Amino acid sequence: MRRVTQEEYPLETLHRAVNSVTFFKDLIHTDSAQFELLMSVSQFVTADPGEIIIHKGEDANILYFLLKGQLAVMADDDHDEVIGEINPGEMFGVMAMLLNFQRSASIKVSDKKVLLAGIDFQHFSDLEDFSLFSLSTKISFFRMLSNNLRWTLERRKMEMPDHPLIAKLRKIPIVMAEKNSQQELNGLYEQTKQLAALVKEWNESMVPESNDWLRF
Repeated sequence: MRRVTQEEYPLETLHRAVNSVTFFKDLIHTDSAQFELLMSVSQFVTADPGEIIIHKGEDANILYFLLKGQLAVMADDDHDEVIGEINPGEMFGVMAMLLNFQRSASIKVSDKKVLLAGIDFQHFSDLEDFSLFSLSTKISFFRMLSNNLRWTLERRKMEMPDHPLIAKLRKIPIVMAEKNSQQELNGLYEQTKQLAALVKEWNESMVPESNDWLRF
């Protein structure tokens, strides 16, 4: 992977590209200053067809959004069998980032050059530091992660309605706090970690054939 240049992707082109990602799109409409900050700290990178952009076992502190192209998920660098796909608008790296463990799969560019946006988790992990991103922006960030993880688990639930881990999903509490408060942020953070841990546990109980099992 390499950082994009302004000649390749002018700022207005990147603005259009991130419109496929709800988190970016919402900020455009709700807080343009925070959106510009997000754009300034995001790592916009490109990679060529066949290039492995993430190697199994690497550290995981960057959350990626695929903006253009398609990615193939593989068990590791040495196996070409595709066990999952990542499409434009989708994110990956959530689970490993939240639980602070190494990448559990290798990810390879398919047949066309890709464009990705990466966000370093350090900008959001301190729940009491609002020197860069506001309370509202951090709440939106963790709400996005929570929704993403919960949707993954809901799909698993539909596919395997008798799975024993469904009982654990029901026990993860809904965040009951004043909207846009510090308590809501704290609750969402804890909720995302619980959801991520459950996705990890569910993955480990499955034969690795699902399109989702290694995405996080």
